[in-house]
Amino acid sequence: MSPRPWSALLWVLLFSTAATGRETRQGTVLVAGTPEGEPPVLYVAARLSTLVDFEGLLEPRATLTPELSGRIGVFQVGARSLVVVPVRDLARGERVLLPVTGRTEAGEPRTVTLTLVTREDEVDLQALVSFLPHEARRPEAPEEDAVGTVAEMLLASHEPGAGPGLALVMPVKDETLMRAGRVRGWIESVLRMERGRLFVTVAIETTGRATPPWRLTRVRLEAGCWAGRTGEEVPLPIFSTSSVPGSKEQRHTFSTRLPEGAGCLSLTLEEDGPRILRLEHWRFPP
Repeated sequence: MSPRPWSALLWVLLFSTAATGRETRQGTVLVAGTPEGEPPVLYVAARLSTLVDFEGLLEPRATLTPELSGRIGVFQVGARSLVVVPVRDLARGERVLLPVTGRTEAGEPRTVTLTLVTREDEVDLQALVSFLPHEARRPEAPEEDAVGTVAEMLLASHEPGAGPGLALVMPVKDETLMRAGRVRGWIESVLRMERGRLFVTVAIETTGRATPPWRLTRVRLEAGCWAGRTGEEVPLPIFSTSSVPGSKEQRHTFSTRLPEGAGCLSLTLEEDGPRILRLEHWRFPP
């Protein structure tokens, strides 16, 4: 990402110190490009800047209608980021659509629409917009070869003197079970690689004929349980996401880097609605 101008950074610092009484969020991932076409939701508040980074979108520019130009300030910061600052809180229940245009790495035009909402209890200080692929990527090698390669790496990681390497954890379902009404989710697997790289795969299941399907719009991963010291949970950057959607069963994979000394993981999955799946302080096996 290109360095951000000092004027924009100063703006972010000045407005991020405004007192709001809300819980501030950093590191939230907004999932765009879902099959349902639901725009991701960004929580904003008056006089508080929200930094929005885009994965897979260069030179983002917001399109403000004349009605919005006096209510919301939007500033480009670097090659992949915008700062959103409402002049006043949005009304209760109000949802403002903010179209953002830019280009992909290949130079093709791309547009994403953000839904701006003001909540009384929380606000986003920093968020990342991640685009789900429209179709599954085809592996360059046969699936059997890929599985065999991973298996060989896992075996090699347990050989004497091999040092830290790959570690695959498949938790017992009840250990990571999350519920929200007739929706439940759990961690299917966690793949730990060298240099703290982490791949977390989550399954989500919806039961009942009349239950609306789960529509993932926001994700947070946080690290905690620090070795040898106490400290609050730290939001983790999520570098990429992939998804296998479905009306009754879904799977989502998130990639991040785990800080040294972290012993547990917290996960929050939100949709544009009241249902939230939350897993707190799941400890990594020794």
